[in-house]
Amino acid sequence: MYIRIVVILTLSLLTLSQTTWAGGLERLFTTAQERQQLNDLRTNPPPPPGTEEPTAPRQITFNGLVTRSDGSTTVWINGSEELHQSGFNIDIDKREDISVPITLIKARQEIWLKPGQTVSTLDGKIVENQSSIPKSTDSEH
Repeated sequence: MYIRIVVILTLSLLTLSQTTWAGGLERLFTTAQERQQLNDLRTNPPPPPGTEEPTAPRQITFNGLVTRSDGSTTVWINGSEELHQSGFNIDIDKREDISVPITLIKARQEIWLKPGQTVSTLDGKIVENQSSIPKSTDSEH
């Protein structure tokens, strides 16, 4: 009889302690709205705190490109061979003939330039560099 009382008392104490511990778990499942918010955060994670997308320079100039006999291509944008510059990227794999796509990161805009062209990132206007150079006259030679 004594053993039976001890067993019942022990089981009741264990049951009480488990109930108390489980009370802090709260709800295990989310609502449909909370699941949608979690899915949105997975597909479009917020940028790390304190970091901003770099802004593109006011003008981007396509200085030129060279395609070697082995098929590799070098592109010069703003005097640099870097394909990933501050505020924009060059996707050399999408190039068509001598035109290259330049993607403005912040605006998520793609601009196609040919060698010698400059684009204003403020208004998207593309100008030929030759048009900004004054033409020489015959009297100068």
